Amino acid sequence: MRAFHDTLVINRLSCPEGCRACEEACQKRVGVPVIKPVQLPEVGFFSVVVCGQCSEPDCMGVCPTGAIFNDLSNGVVQINPDKCVGCGLCALACPYSGIFYDEKNGKSFKCDRCIDEEPRCAKACPYGVLSFKKSRPVIAHFHEEDLLSAGTGLCAGCPAELGARVMLKVLGKNVITFRTPGCQPIFMSRLSSIPTLMTNIASSMTGASRYLRKIGRDDVLCVCYVGDGATADVGFQPLSGAAARKEHILYICSDNEGYMNTGIQGSSTTPQGAWTSTTWVGDKARGKEVEGKYMPLIMLMHGVSYVATATVAFLEDYVMKLEKAKKAARSGMAYIHVHSPCPIGWRAPVENGIELSRTAVETNYFPLWEAEDGRVRLTHRVDKPRPVEEYSKLMGRFSHLKKEDVKYLQETIDKRFALIERLASSEPI
Repeated sequence: MRAFHDTLVINRLSCPEGCRACEEACQKRVGVPVIKPVQLPEVGFFSVVVCGQCSEPDCMGVCPTGAIFNDLSNGVVQINPDKCVGCGLCALACPYSGIFYDEKNGKSFKCDRCIDEEPRCAKACPYGVLSFKKSRPVIAHFHEEDLLSAGTGLCAGCPAELGARVMLKVLGKNVITFRTPGCQPIFMSRLSSIPTLMTNIASSMTGASRYLRKIGRDDVLCVCYVGDGATADVGFQPLSGAAARKEHILYICSDNEGYMNTGIQGSSTTPQGAWTSTTWVGDKARGKEVEGKYMPLIMLMHGVSYVATATVAFLEDYVMKLEKAKKAARSGMAYIHVHSPCPIGWRAPVENGIELSRTAVETNYFPLWEAEDGRVRLTHRVDKPRPVEEYSKLMGRFSHLKKEDVKYLQETIDKRFALIERLASSEPI
């Protein structure tokens, strides 16, 4: 599959036995389904077969009439029926059984991925085995120069680097970045970058933004990418003030739920029950005793122009929100809260950063939503949320939790998500 085009993704070995929802949806659209369930119970294999839209398709190479072509605008391999002579060589050449021969009409046919719309099979899949990944909005920014400084000193597996790199690619060169002490200053942009204290970053951005507007340079965006300590704790008062005044800044919090740079101490956003070096676990202590502060809703209640949650596990969603925030910050404050796992601080395998973020979304631990001028909208609804236990078991900071602790954590998450759902179905705040 071509990574720079929108892609139909198959989570293999996940289909329940007997399900044919994708095939039925495909049949309604094209008459003869081009996606085929494969059920091999004797080896425990239950999946589907469909054209992979190869970048260099064998079927195209053997076609004697040039009927098969690869549309480079969308990455879909298609068949021109007027040129097809029905030789069937393409079906023989495909190693993935993704192309078929219609004996009645004497023509070959295949999946066209429902051209320029979400594939019907993915929409019909009730188990999340099939999904449609929109790569084009992300890749559209990757021809730009990389604005992140070389030689990052971040820990292995830290997703924050990807979050910052994508942020700079989307926002472009016409920005001034601000930073505080913490993990984030380790990677700085090659643009104008201003260091501040943890206690005054929002007020420093305010001063710079107002000066730029005074000299007629309101085209320059002031943006920060800082941790939860500078956001929810020691820097909260200036941030709250800037939000109340609707300052023209873009504030991005990269939330790793603790003071990771100085020894994994607990912060206001550390979740209840989590181990840190200051919320320790022992005979008389069971991790953090109180719930973590949920900054996105706090910022929403300030009435800022744009508020959103994001994660690098869903880059197309993150890119869309950066684009909206960039526009919103021209006339008022924009705030994005990014879920940023710290594999070392969370006692997780270093290669699991993206998986942690993805599972956080799929369990509703970290739902993806946005609010434009107070109107809340879920940007990625999880139809069948996984239990939060599947998230907590991915990291050691929750390994001490008992069943009743996990149950309480689940209840907390369900309660918070129910509130977000109600906000999403109500009038603008």
